[in-house]
Amino acid sequence: MVWRPSSTSHLAQVAVLSALGIVLHVVESFVPLPVPFLKIGLANVASVIALMVLSPRDMLIVMLTRVVAGSLLIGSLLSPGFIIGLISGLAAVGAMWVASRGGSRLFSVIGISLVGSVTHVLVQLVLVMLLFVRDPSLFLLLPVLLTTALVGGLVVGMVSLKLIPVMRTS
Repeated sequence: MVWRPSSTSHLAQVAVLSALGIVLHVVESFVPLPVPFLKIGLANVASVIALMVLSPRDMLIVMLTRVVAGSLLIGSLLSPGFIIGLISGLAAVGAMWVASRGGSRLFSVIGISLVGSVTHVLVQLVLVMLLFVRDPSLFLLLPVLLTTALVGGLVVGMVSLKLIPVMRTS
């Protein structure tokens, strides 16, 4: 594949989505939660929109930019949470890309968001178990985590669905 420079409009769209993701990442870090790791994941709106409007490569760029810059801004860069979030984010990007390959026949925007959210949570749980807890009883949290992932994926998918037409016209 030959690399071609992107148009100014395309670069602007990637930048806007990256900025949106960073802002949502930082804002969500200030929302008080009953348990620190139970987040809706609103920043993923930027990744879902990038996949649907631009390309899988752009989704990856938006996700990496959001995670690195957002973590830098909230002071968690290179922390265990950052590493786990980054690896889980990469897995979610891959899962959403695979889900989107079938087009709207297989998964809607909301379905793609749900696939990403559930993948993110499952990979996080496995990483925490392998790296820190090393106790299979950690999987007792699975119902709570999957419920949160489903709610988050649904919210992210619905917000993305509303914003996609805006990005397509810009």
